Amino acid sequence: MFLSKKINSFRVSALLFMSVCTFASNAQTNPDHRIKNQYPCAECAVYDNNGNDLRGFINAKKQDFMLKGEKVQAASAGSWGYVQIKNARVPSVNKQGELSYNQYIDATLAMSKTTDGAQATWWARECNMPKGALVYLKTEDKDKLSLTNVKYRDLIHETEGKKMTLVEYNGDTYNQEDYDALFKNYLLLPADAIKEVGDYKTLVDFYNGFLGKFSSVSDPLIENKSFITFLTINKVKYIAYFNVVHGKLAGKLMPAEIEYETDKEPRTKQIFKKLTGNVVFIYGDDVFGMEKTIIKYAKANNIKLNRKKTTDQTTFNEDK
Repeated sequence: MFLSKKINSFRVSALLFMSVCTFASNAQTNPDHRIKNQYPCAECAVYDNNGNDLRGFINAKKQDFMLKGEKVQAASAGSWGYVQIKNARVPSVNKQGELSYNQYIDATLAMSKTTDGAQATWWARECNMPKGALVYLKTEDKDKLSLTNVKYRDLIHETEGKKMTLVEYNGDTYNQEDYDALFKNYLLLPADAIKEVGDYKTLVDFYNGFLGKFSSVSDPLIENKSFITFLTINKVKYIAYFNVVHGKLAGKLMPAEIEYETDKEPRTKQIFKKLTGNVVFIYGDDVFGMEKTIIKYAKANNIKLNRKKTTDQTTFNEDK
């Protein structure tokens, strides 16, 4: 009877675990896929997923990645990190080692520029849960990749001392929770957002000025503040927003895409909905004619605004 109780207890625990994984996967990218398997197929993520794997990503993007990474390093005198990422849907694996292509897990493929070269890695979340435990499993991939495959923690260690890390994503699928957890100050942007390689210097210079307006990013005084920045690079207008997450700046940059007057209101709503602070700083010398739209939205939603130009001498920490 005691043994029977233990078996029943195990079954209940297993069912609870499977239901949690299933519920979490329904909140992920494809609600039709019920994820009961805990782990992704590591070999599939690295080199055996019909090219939609780390090896394929390296082969397709390495030249572009190295060129951009070297420009970022040169523009920042080595004080910035540079990472390119891509999502790959890989089959999950059950306890018997059987692959399930219907129960895929989103794996993040990544390349990071180092001082003397580059490294590659991948990671996923258990059961495809957005906030599940991070997973990296070793594989026998010697001579299969042209970059060294390291655990993601080793790659992240390379960026820990950087002022800012640019994280460029290929495609539209990524889990921002990953970067909030793994990186120090970071700026997400589409891999095709910066049109010319030489334009990275303008971007680095602008955001070095922005970072210089903080006496400390981990200051509790700025925990309730968010930031919207405006800059023009080679005639292309960009907007980026930043929140303070775990004492770090978490940002995303995108082309402004406000060709017409009617574009301003939906773009303003889209950006403000991503902000977590109840005080929002507008930073930059030209806000692309969006002043009235921003002020109107802030008033309607009880958000305090604060304007700061690149020439202002005070820090964000001082301003109320």
